[in-house]
Amino acid sequence: MKKIIRLVLATIATLMINGCGMSHLSYDNKLLTVQVEKEYLQIDGTLLNENRNNFSSLFLSQKVLRLNEGNLAVYEDTKTDLAYEFDLPITRSIQIIFEAKSVIMVYAKSHLYAYQLILKDGKILNVVAQQGDTQQLKFLYGLSTAQLNKMLKQLDTDAVGAHYKQVIRLQDEHHAILSKWDVQKVHFVPLVVPLARMSGR
Repeated sequence: MKKIIRLVLATIATLMINGCGMSHLSYDNKLLTVQVEKEYLQIDGTLLNENRNNFSSLFLSQKVLRLNEGNLAVYEDTKTDLAYEFDLPITRSIQIIFEAKSVIMVYAKSHLYAYQLILKDGKILNVVAQQGDTQQLKFLYGLSTAQLNKMLKQLDTDAVGAHYKQVIRLQDEHHAILSKWDVQKVHFVPLVVPLARMSGR
């Protein structure tokens, strides 16, 4: 009986330790949810457009949203096939996906990240990204710097916030998607590779 109690206590302790480092980013039922550890917030977002793509090893969903403040934002959710995983660190993946000249990391905690990307044309894009494991990557972009900094402060009072104020504001729902996914990036850069435990890496 004592062994069973010890096992249960050890399991609970492990779950509590692992739970401390969790984050979440999702869109469901007109709500964007962003979480860092125990803090979370929800933002109203009306779905305007949705695009889906299949690169055989990677499945992509892109949703154009109108937020409650009136501006547009894009939520992207990517999942690899079960036999594949993302190969690169999240910052490098984001840089490739948006073809950015440079990436400024604004925030990083428990697998939730915020960036200011300097794109090829010199314009700056705010991006929030989340990657809890190697087989999924989610991100949100189009927020103003004021919106981004408010979000980060609500999630973490120690967050410093983004610096650049003049950033891209998405105006047209039909041209709001700024990520640049293609077969070349997915398979030949590559963003996605066979799962390590299956390939023997």
